[in-house]
Amino acid sequence: MEPWAGAHFFFPLSLIMDTLKIEALAGEVARDLSLSLFDVEIAREGPRTILRVFVDREGGVPLSDIATFSRRFGAILEVDDPMDGPYVLEVSSPGVTRRLRRPEHFERSLGKRLRVTLAAPREGRRHLVGELTGCDGEGIEVVADGTAYRVPYGEIRKATLDVTQEELFGKGKKTR
Repeated sequence: MEPWAGAHFFFPLSLIMDTLKIEALAGEVARDLSLSLFDVEIAREGPRTILRVFVDREGGVPLSDIATFSRRFGAILEVDDPMDGPYVLEVSSPGVTRRLRRPEHFERSLGKRLRVTLAAPREGRRHLVGELTGCDGEGIEVVADGTAYRVPYGEIRKATLDVTQEELFGKGKKTR
């Protein structure tokens, strides 16, 4: 499969190729710091171009590691300069309600609860909230409200982990 085969049609090929080069450079820095590269996103917000890099580690990423990654990766970008024009570098953790965009993101999230927004309604529904029960190179399977939905990647507008407050903080204890 070509690296740009799943890319949206409105991004020029040069931007996609820049992303691949940036991912390779960011992946090297992440490995050196015992982090994993979760995702790279290039966004245009008004006149600004923003390069967002998400790094992760089992158990979470301390802010000090994000700062170290940002300094090292920023220095490499200054020398290698894979971006055309000025940009802002943002480095962060993907967070607990992380956005899932790639097949490997879904694979790592099997068995977890998702919130999926569809590009077009299916059976009268545009939003699915349920357990991710399967994924492959073509799409995902989500069980929502007792019904299994097979959703090709191209029909997903947005997918995020759906983490409840109870999962984050545990069951609260009443104190009196």
